[in-house]
Amino acid sequence: MSFRTNVQYLRSQRNMTQEQLAMLVGVSRQAVSKWESDKAYPEMDKLLAICDLFGCTLDDLVLGDVRHPGSGQRVSRPDHQETTQATPPIHATMPPVQSAMEDVTGYASFSNVYSLRMAFGIALIMLGLAFGGLFAGANQPTDAQNGLAFLALMIGIVLGLACLIPAISTRKDFRRRHPYVADFYTDEERSRVYRQTTWELVCGLAVVLLDVGINSAGYLIWGWSDQVRGFVFFLLLALGVFLLVHAGTSHRMMNLRAYNRQVDSVDDGRWDTYRYEHRVSNAISGTVMGLCTLVALTMLFSGNYDNLFGWRIPFWAIWIIGGVFCGVLQSLIGIFRKPPRA
Repeated sequence: MSFRTNVQYLRSQRNMTQEQLAMLVGVSRQAVSKWESDKAYPEMDKLLAICDLFGCTLDDLVLGDVRHPGSGQRVSRPDHQETTQATPPIHATMPPVQSAMEDVTGYASFSNVYSLRMAFGIALIMLGLAFGGLFAGANQPTDAQNGLAFLALMIGIVLGLACLIPAISTRKDFRRRHPYVADFYTDEERSRVYRQTTWELVCGLAVVLLDVGINSAGYLIWGWSDQVRGFVFFLLLALGVFLLVHAGTSHRMMNLRAYNRQVDSVDDGRWDTYRYEHRVSNAISGTVMGLCTLVALTMLFSGNYDNLFGWRIPFWAIWIIGGVFCGVLQSLIGIFRKPPRA
């Protein structure tokens, strides 16, 4: 038997699909399909993973017949004395396979930790801005006040990056080890997560709108100082951003079809244009928000909290304007862009 025939036989003994085998070995479904059609050959680590999964030897898998254990050794060593001892059938020695509905890769726990790290990372940067504005003086800040403000801002940025960078690195490593993950979520689990993310989105938007209202009232009615308004604004904004980022990330991580699409569409190229437009829109949004951050921080530390080139615009409104612009841009791109057919 050839390698491809052995793989097909082993799968049939377990009623295992190509998707299941790909998930357990850590490759895409297309890779398994190529193995079984003699268009490609797995690397050594994948061969060993298949042997460990099905409880067979490398010689039998590659050179022999998995239905007759030891046949690979007889092929590779013709002078080896054949044994007449009866051996149990291959399916009798194989360990039980895990169900396709089980999270064999640990994707659920990974996605939960990833979503929390991303949300905490961005929220911590917002908290750094909050305490930085609180420590800065309103009119002619002293060197000590500027130093405390800069220190608070740097601490927030460092703590935020300490959450964001490991999260992104871990996600890349997980994708490298598990390029394909079978959809194990049940309808009940999916509905529960979608309800949770919907409530988080609603609460996050409500906190942001409440934040704007409180700051407006503090400026017009209560007479809050710039430090207090900036501190309250970024404090509530950190909470709202935490909810929004966690909801968006959790919702996106539930879409395993999109996760696997990045692997399945490598060879056919049907999604190349779609991914290119997605990267361009993200690059534009990132550039816009980066410029907004630069302008807002310049206004904050120069003392022009509510004056931009003679316009009465508070510094914190720059982020809102940039966010609205990016939201409109993403919506327009989503309307006019047609995803390729699956």
